Amino acid sequence: MNNTMFGFESIVWFKEKGNPWIQETPQMLNRGFLFGDGLFETMAFLRGKIRFSEMHWERLTEGCGTLGLDSSTLTSIPELEKLLAEKFGTVTDLRIRWNVFRNGLGKYTPETDMISEVLQIQAFALPVKIKKNGYISDSIQVPFSPWSHCKTLNALTYVMANRERRQKEMDEVILLSTDGFVSEAGAANVFWLKNHRFYTPSLACGGIAGVARKIILNKLNALQIPIVVDAFRPEAILEADKVFTSNVTGISYLERIGDSVFEVSPIDFLESLFGQP
Repeated sequence: MNNTMFGFESIVWFKEKGNPWIQETPQMLNRGFLFGDGLFETMAFLRGKIRFSEMHWERLTEGCGTLGLDSSTLTSIPELEKLLAEKFGTVTDLRIRWNVFRNGLGKYTPETDMISEVLQIQAFALPVKIKKNGYISDSIQVPFSPWSHCKTLNALTYVMANRERRQKEMDEVILLSTDGFVSEAGAANVFWLKNHRFYTPSLACGGIAGVARKIILNKLNALQIPIVVDAFRPEAILEADKVFTSNVTGISYLERIGDSVFEVSPIDFLESLFGQP
């Protein structure tokens, strides 16, 4: 879907201290802009509903608790769905970025833990199904912290990783932790399949607790399909039969990392998880 098909490239809505949502460009001088002091959720609004809404809400409110943000005025998912349906109807599929950041300015010490919210609305686009070439970065690493599993507004690690990926003319980058374990991809969690067993890095390796990651893990566990969540050296992914990444848009399959070539046929029972809101 083209981002201009409903007449705009991107729209920003702003909400402060429990007031109504208004469409405007928010002030540049806020703690989200100045310090990356906040969180965001990227969500799919499909056929009038936010897909995986309960998990997005759970992750966002858990993140607020981790960062000490007061979520008492946070817009509810039903309120968001009602707002989006009123503005855009229930036919147009949208990609929603929901930014939540601490109010006030101050310096490093916050003045308050109350929050403001910003919505960015764009057209929803399906993921690239097959990514031809990937590599493991040896220059950009993912640090672990008590909040590294959260989707914070400080995403410089991923900006730099994808800048490097573009310079290398690659389709995907695999990032390692500071301890040298596989962490995640440039904008997604990573899984691989070897001898009918699935693998994915532990969040202790610094990766983000992706909603799609949780959906996939829940499905594998429900079907009693072997899944190993642990710390893995890069050799593990290079020896895989199949490698794929997941984020809010769905699943992409990686065809090659260096001399390692992987099978790219879709995994139907996982693909079906992203077919309906």
